[in-house]
Amino acid sequence: MINYSVFLPEICLTVTAGLILIWDLFLKKERDRMFLSWVAALGLLAALLSMHCQGNFFCAGSCPMGSMPMETFNGFLKLDSLAVYFKTVVILATLLTLLITHRHFKAQPTPYPAEFLAILLFSAAGASALSSAQEVVTLYIALETLTISSYLLASFMKKDKKSNEAGMKYLLIGAFSSALLLFGFSYLYGLCGTTTLTGMAKALSSQPVSPLGVLAVILVIAGLSFKISLAPFHMWTPDVYEGAPTPITAFLSTVSKTAGFAAFIRIFWVGLAVPSLQPVWISLFAVLAAASIVLGNLEALPQTNLKRLMAYSSIAQAGYISTAFLAGGQLGLTAVLFYLFVYTFANMGVFLSIALVSAKTGSEEISEFGGMWKRSPIIGVMLLVGLLSLAGVPPFAGFSGKWYLFAAAIHQGYTWLAMTGMVFSVVSLYYYLMVAKQALVSDSADSSPIPVNFLEKSVLLLCIAVTVVLGFWPAPVMKMAETAASSLF
Repeated sequence: MINYSVFLPEICLTVTAGLILIWDLFLKKERDRMFLSWVAALGLLAALLSMHCQGNFFCAGSCPMGSMPMETFNGFLKLDSLAVYFKTVVILATLLTLLITHRHFKAQPTPYPAEFLAILLFSAAGASALSSAQEVVTLYIALETLTISSYLLASFMKKDKKSNEAGMKYLLIGAFSSALLLFGFSYLYGLCGTTTLTGMAKALSSQPVSPLGVLAVILVIAGLSFKISLAPFHMWTPDVYEGAPTPITAFLSTVSKTAGFAAFIRIFWVGLAVPSLQPVWISLFAVLAAASIVLGNLEALPQTNLKRLMAYSSIAQAGYISTAFLAGGQLGLTAVLFYLFVYTFANMGVFLSIALVSAKTGSEEISEFGGMWKRSPIIGVMLLVGLLSLAGVPPFAGFSGKWYLFAAAIHQGYTWLAMTGMVFSVVSLYYYLMVAKQALVSDSADSSPIPVNFLEKSVLLLCIAVTVVLGFWPAPVMKMAETAASSLF
């Protein structure tokens, strides 16, 4: 019997997307279509509530209503505390993307708002399903649902050459990475005779390391590294981030990265955490993490476009997160989960600020952010708080997050990698403070105010509050992260 409650969030998102497309057929006036954004938001809230109404997330599996973990389709999908945590981050990030979308399309109208919203929800459904996948075919289908939808979203502005270029580059490189991933999965199936992650772990634990197994691991790492922008598989990131609509850039930098790490955790700490292969993929990840930290930060230094700067920042952030992912165990994975949460709010606040300014100026150049302390103080504060948090400066949440990331790495003996992260976090201060200086110290030739409506102010204040409060008091989210990480062990 199928247990539909396991994938109830995906049902909510898919049904909402379908309703939006059908409802759009009966709307005659363009202004009526703006109502569809609220329908999408309600669908996301329904998906969020559908998880948390099934049981108490904080109880680590002892739930008064329903039981966790829950499985369906012969265990191919599982709803445990880890899946609930990832789904929560994905849905919250998609909700914030939706709010950025309103401002962006007000400045650059599209005749297809319903299609945009539906594809965004399909993409979120793919990311959500990925976090529950317990076998590689299901995981691959969920991942492709996310990435194919992202190709469409990146190139959605049909008359914009940069958007078309972003979509084409993302499609070509993404298709190549998907092929590598599929090759890796096929070789793992050949070695193990099963597609389930627990079955792979059981089969591989009784086998010595083989060249085919090493090749499979390399292909899987390469295919997934494209998705989270780990160097040297990051070449698509700057151009796609710059050319895609700002809401989609925000979506890719948070939802895509969260889903990518969900896939990494499930595959490597469930399916491939065996003595024969673990030293191989841990060594590869250590090199990729260090390369991402170094290249991401150094390449961000000369940037003049804020979206390109945030692209290189995203590459470096993937490297930071990978340091704790390597450490593994409850300590390392708790640090990964906590940092993904705080990174989402800091990043989304910065991208909403970019959307607000570019809607007024028509540009994302850093020079356009001059005089924010006069033109819109709340944007100036958000840029300062968000960027300093990404740099890991106390007392903001990014400092707490990086503290846990590097502490987990040092605890497992990766001191050199943690030190690399610390040194280049200091380097990142230069380009983050360059933007903050432009916004809060420099003057601008255009002193006209930047309009920010009540809802946008509320979102900016929420992002500021989360980033500041979790810097002083990380315990609530850490408790959720610990509960989620413990479900894997």
